[in-house]
Amino acid sequence: MLKNLLAVGLLLALMQNSNAHSHKFQETKRSVYTSVKLNDYAKDMKKIQSLDLDVTGVDIGNSIVDLFLTKEQLNKLYELNFNIIQDKSNQAISALDEQYKSPSEIESILKEWEREHSDIAKVFVIGTSSEGRNIYALKISDNVSTREHSESAILFNSMHHAREVMSPEVSLDIIETLITNYKTDLKIKSYVDSNEIWVVPMLNVDGNAKVWNGSKMWRKNTNYGHGVDINRNYPHLWGSCGGSSGMKWSSTYRGPSAGSEPEVQALMNLVKDIRPVFDISYHAYSEIVIYPMGCKGSRTQTKEVVERIGQEIGQSVNYRAGTAWELLYSVDGSDIDWMYNAYQVIPYVLEVNSRAQGFQPDYDTWRDKTVKRNRAAWMTLLDKMTATGVKGRLDETYPSPENYQIEVKDSNGKVFQNYKINPDGTYHIVLNEGKYSLSLKKGRNSLNTKVVELSSSLMPLNF
Repeated sequence: MLKNLLAVGLLLALMQNSNAHSHKFQETKRSVYTSVKLNDYAKDMKKIQSLDLDVTGVDIGNSIVDLFLTKEQLNKLYELNFNIIQDKSNQAISALDEQYKSPSEIESILKEWEREHSDIAKVFVIGTSSEGRNIYALKISDNVSTREHSESAILFNSMHHAREVMSPEVSLDIIETLITNYKTDLKIKSYVDSNEIWVVPMLNVDGNAKVWNGSKMWRKNTNYGHGVDINRNYPHLWGSCGGSSGMKWSSTYRGPSAGSEPEVQALMNLVKDIRPVFDISYHAYSEIVIYPMGCKGSRTQTKEVVERIGQEIGQSVNYRAGTAWELLYSVDGSDIDWMYNAYQVIPYVLEVNSRAQGFQPDYDTWRDKTVKRNRAAWMTLLDKMTATGVKGRLDETYPSPENYQIEVKDSNGKVFQNYKINPDGTYHIVLNEGKYSLSLKKGRNSLNTKVVELSSSLMPLNF
């Protein structure tokens, strides 16, 4: 073993000298997993992003960032006088706890839930990866084989990034908690009976298979041999603000074109079909809640709603909440930015676990602690499905409902939102308490206006 390690070390040294600027080298030969203490968090994080380094996680309160680097990149940090405080490289090469789930195990688990609870659980194949693996979703609802227009959808998804093996555990816990408590817990029963709940436990199936095959710190999918960061590949503002990389070796490589990746297409098609009101995308690690938008200075049009709920979610699990550019750095081509802008979903990223645990903490020690802590977050969103807002459906007198919108004005007459009605005629608009004027419009023509006073519950509203 020692002889093999020495041989690998010599090979690395030779490759570094002869291929100092090789993209392939930088992609395949990262070996240094380290922590850096930042003097000025925002300024230094911007500098780290400009160097196109692989940021694995942060501790915002203590201004510490974890990085996975080549030796060349580490030397560059020393040259720039960054304060390297901890070597975590042993974590990158230690064996992956086999109790975490592989793509085939996820498939088996989902199909077993469907077999045992076919009355409320149904498995769907939502896409196929570049290596030919199925990407699965599980739907949970009281009439699970039927599209119920009276019920709104909510989505939970995990593992955009292959090494984040704790994130599917949270999705699997959502499934287990809902199904096993359905007949005994009135609150859980209400969640299931009142909503269409969709869970995608593992989006990046190829990348995770690569992790299990020995590339423990692999982040991207495996397409084209070098892979793509699928959470930089979504079409909205793809590659627009320095929040991703055009370099194939980079951990944040955005791909050859917007929406090019099969995993991204799978989730996009699911969202287009089910039109969820809310979404949580589970990642690791940093103990933060991220809401859109990702590019510096940008916020959602409905930030009073989106950010308020994001802060509530953060408080429920004691995570810090904010936009990506406030908490980390600018991000473009992300799923949450795309969902919000394409289909008015209210979406969040939850980065579970702290930098003390990292990507792959001991399963027996941390799995149950992590999933139990995060139950408060997804239950908060399920509670919000019946909280303040309006819900209804256009009848058959309105052909092609997707050509209509609802203009929402606040009590000051300011346009708060232009909500696009779903193709099936349904609408579910999440709002804060207060007085609103809602106008049904087709193009510029206003067809009907209703004034409502909203309290803490969801109001039925038909035009």
